[in-house]
Amino acid sequence: MANEIKETFLEQLAERYGTFRKLPRSRSLYELHPSRIRIYIRYSKVHEKNQTFYGLREDDLRQLEGHPSVICFLWDTQSEPLLVPFDEYEKVFQTTRPVRDGQYEAQIYLMEDGGTDLYLAQAGRFNVEGNLGWSALDRLTKGVSGDVPQNLSHSQMQTLLRAIGSVKGYDVWVPAYDRAKLDWSIAKQFECRTVPLYGFQTVAHIL
Repeated sequence: MANEIKETFLEQLAERYGTFRKLPRSRSLYELHPSRIRIYIRYSKVHEKNQTFYGLREDDLRQLEGHPSVICFLWDTQSEPLLVPFDEYEKVFQTTRPVRDGQYEAQIYLMEDGGTDLYLAQAGRFNVEGNLGWSALDRLTKGVSGDVPQNLSHSQMQTLLRAIGSVKGYDVWVPAYDRAKLDWSIAKQFECRTVPLYGFQTVAHIL
């Protein structure tokens, strides 16, 4: 049953979005071409009290980081897939630990009133009924281009790297000489630390 449901999902995926490939070192990770959107597929039977049980491998989740991606939860009697954007829960996984065998425990609760909740061990319960269907992947495919920008300048690359760090909640430092050259046309403006992080003072004049 698990293979049948997964194969049906993959057929629908190909019909909607075109070609994809299976990523190495995982049985459950796929990547759409040419958008490079990643999909992590998990399946469970529906158990008593309309609950499902999943193990999310830490190694697999790490391969979603830095990529537009979704976690796909599949189960018996499902009429449409549950596609949860990974970036909405990335911080949750970063602030908790795998509970067994390098896996995070997850459950889907199928309520009698039609509601759908995702439970993540150590993190809590989240309403995800809005993620039923293909809308999350539709949004990602419309917002992601398969073309990789070419010929970025040093200042543009600095801008993008620091912007990513800022969005992820890290402190950001840019050498004073380079700050005026940051390209705000390709990223939202972020705040820079005035001094390097602790431990770099001895080489601050070089940096």
